[in-house]
Amino acid sequence: MYLKKNVNFGLLMLVITVLVGTVAITTYFQSTYKEVSEDLEQKNEQLEVVSSNFTTKIKELNKTSSELQIKQMDKERLDQLYTDMLKAKELIDAELLATKGTLTETSKELERKKDELSDANYKLILQEDELTDLKAKVQNQLDTIRSRNAEIASLQKQLCDEKQALGKTC
Repeated sequence: MYLKKNVNFGLLMLVITVLVGTVAITTYFQSTYKEVSEDLEQKNEQLEVVSSNFTTKIKELNKTSSELQIKQMDKERLDQLYTDMLKAKELIDAELLATKGTLTETSKELERKKDELSDANYKLILQEDELTDLKAKVQNQLDTIRSRNAEIASLQKQLCDEKQALGKTC
């Protein structure tokens, strides 16, 4: 019986030890589980915050990407407009250069025509002076003719008077 008592007592001790160990392990695991669970909840909350921030940043990134694409398209459009304007400017510059050449030629032609007109005016003035002189000469000749005609008329009258005095008809 001594052995039976010892075995029973040993088994009882073993059962108590297992129970105490199980309670101790359960308590340990419960507290550890509680800490892990609290850590998990904190990590979950942090993850939700990070996820929210991440979603916000993705939206901002998408918005920035859209704005960048719009700006890129605007830049390309402005580059094209700039290129078109440069080509138009080059055409206008070439046209302006041609027009300046034409203007220079026209100005030279105008100067030549002005010189010709000045020469023609000078010749006209000379011819008007010559015409005035000729008119004066013609007037002098007409006056001379009139005076000669008056002399002829006077001489014819004298001749007629002398013929009448001689008895002849005029």
